[in-house]
Amino acid sequence: MIDPDGAKSETLIADDDGEDAEFGAFRPTPQQEAIRRLTHRLPYNYAGRKLASLLLGLAGGRAGACFDVPVFSSQAARLHPKDNICEKRVYITPDHWDPEERAILESRIERSSGADFFFLDVGANVGLYSLFARAVAARTGLKFHAACVEADPEMRRRLGFNVAASGAENDFVILPYAAAATRARLSFTVHSSNRGMSRLDADGAHTVQGAPLIDMIRQETNFPRIDAMKIDIEGAEEAVLRAFFDAAPAAMAPLLAIVETSHESKAGAIAALFKDAGYGAVFNNDKNAVFARGP
Repeated sequence: MIDPDGAKSETLIADDDGEDAEFGAFRPTPQQEAIRRLTHRLPYNYAGRKLASLLLGLAGGRAGACFDVPVFSSQAARLHPKDNICEKRVYITPDHWDPEERAILESRIERSSGADFFFLDVGANVGLYSLFARAVAARTGLKFHAACVEADPEMRRRLGFNVAASGAENDFVILPYAAAATRARLSFTVHSSNRGMSRLDADGAHTVQGAPLIDMIRQETNFPRIDAMKIDIEGAEEAVLRAFFDAAPAAMAPLLAIVETSHESKAGAIAALFKDAGYGAVFNNDKNAVFARGP
C-alpha cells in the first residue's frame, strides 16, 4: 500500500455545514429549478454563456449553497456552484461542460468490445467525468469500473458523497493521492474560489502524498487495462504521464486519453509525448486535448 497519510490533512477540508445529510436534503427550490430548466436549453455559444451567467444567481448558484440534483440522466450529485467551476457548469448549463471531449469519450464507450469498461480519472475532482462515463456504460450495457485519483480531501469528500448518492460504491475506488512522477510528500495549494484549480505547488501550505500512476494501478486496483483516462492536474500532466509511459507495460496504455493542456508551456510536450507513444491526436481546443490509439 502507498502511505496516504500526507493526503489527509484536515486543514484542507472546508466546513461542510451539515452536508452529511442524505441526498435530497438540498434540492433546488421550485423557482431555482425553473431557472435551471431554462438555462439547460441555452445554446452553446457566447450569448448562451452570457445569459447563463446572468441567470446563475436566480438559480441559487452565487449563494454559497449546495444543491442535490440528478446528473447525466441516471446519476446523482451534490453540486457546489460557488467554489468549483465544473460543478457550476453542470448545475447551470450541463451541455456546455466539455461537450466535445465527452462526446468522444461517449463514442469510445459505445464502441467498446468488452463486457467491462475501465476508466482512470486523474484529478477526479468531484467525479463528474467518472459519473458521466458510468451513465454511458450503463446505457450501453457495460460493467463500469473507475479509479479516481484526488489529492484534495474536500474534493474527495464531495466525490465520495456523489458516488454513494449514485449507488456506485462497488464501481469506484477512490485513491487519496496526488499523481506524481515519484513517490514523495509534496506541497499543495488550495484554490478556495475554484477548488478545481488546487494544485501541487512548491510554496503550498499543505502536504499531500504523491505517487506514480502505475504504482496506484498495480497496488490499489484490479484493472487489467485502461480503456480511457482523463487527467487534469493543473500543469503536472507532462511529468506524470512521462513517468507512466516509462514504467507501464504497453497493455496498460489507455486506449483514449483526455488531457488538460491549457498550461501553454506543456501543450507541445504533451502532444509529442503521446505521438512518441503511438497515439494519434483526435481533438484539441484551448483547454484539453484528446489522444487515441487503436481503432
